[in-house]
Amino acid sequence: MKEMVLQIGPTLRSLMRDQRLTLKSIEKETGVPASTIAEWTNNRSPKNPVQVQKVAKLLGVSLHFLLFGAEDSEEPLTKLVREDVFSGTFEITIKKVRIK
Repeated sequence: MKEMVLQIGPTLRSLMRDQRLTLKSIEKETGVPASTIAEWTNNRSPKNPVQVQKVAKLLGVSLHFLLFGAEDSEEPLTKLVREDVFSGTFEITIKKVRIK
């Protein structure tokens, strides 16, 4: 399995430069404190996933891209299967229901 290395600092700085955004402008749009975003630009690991998601959305990138500088190459189902989440026997029932 390929180890993912946190790249939020360089990725965030690059996106901010390309989109001509400042710490204060991101704070104003997302509500995430500029001091927190500044910590991320120094490659400090985010503590609040909701804040990181807000910034990723503003920047127009996925959470994975913001954190690691690349898109996730594995499909979610493939990841689950690889991680042995699905082991054993399962029965799935699908019913059509009428909503009134």
